[in-house]
Amino acid sequence: MTTNELTTAIATKLTQQFPNIPIQPATGTASPNPDTKGITYRLLSAQLTRERSDRFVQSHAYEIRWLEADNIPANLPDKLFEALETISVEGTPYGATGLRWETENDNPRLLVYYTMRTTKVSELATTMQHLEQRPTALKAMNE
Repeated sequence: MTTNELTTAIATKLTQQFPNIPIQPATGTASPNPDTKGITYRLLSAQLTRERSDRFVQSHAYEIRWLEADNIPANLPDKLFEALETISVEGTPYGATGLRWETENDNPRLLVYYTMRTTKVSELATTMQHLEQRPTALKAMNE
């Protein structure tokens, strides 16, 4: 699973959970336009750490923001938790390892963490094949 696939799955899940609310990627500006409404999402960090020679841990942190600080629905945290607790990427479910609701400068945001373990599949080595031996007739050297 790639980071882009995970990000797309989050956007899809938010769109399904909030069909009448604009869902868009964050623009990267510190203070969004006050007239902007809806929910933004952005990747905060992505890490790939080696555990063993063939096993890795992928960690992703996302920020989900509600853009209307003065108009926060009472059930917003619960609906966001429900939407992002488990997401599906190409039919495989992934559970969030952490969900944290907080406010920053009066703007509510949800921090979501996903951690997956992956194993590098090595190529199959050619197995030893069966050798067949046949006796051969030796010709006499002095014929």
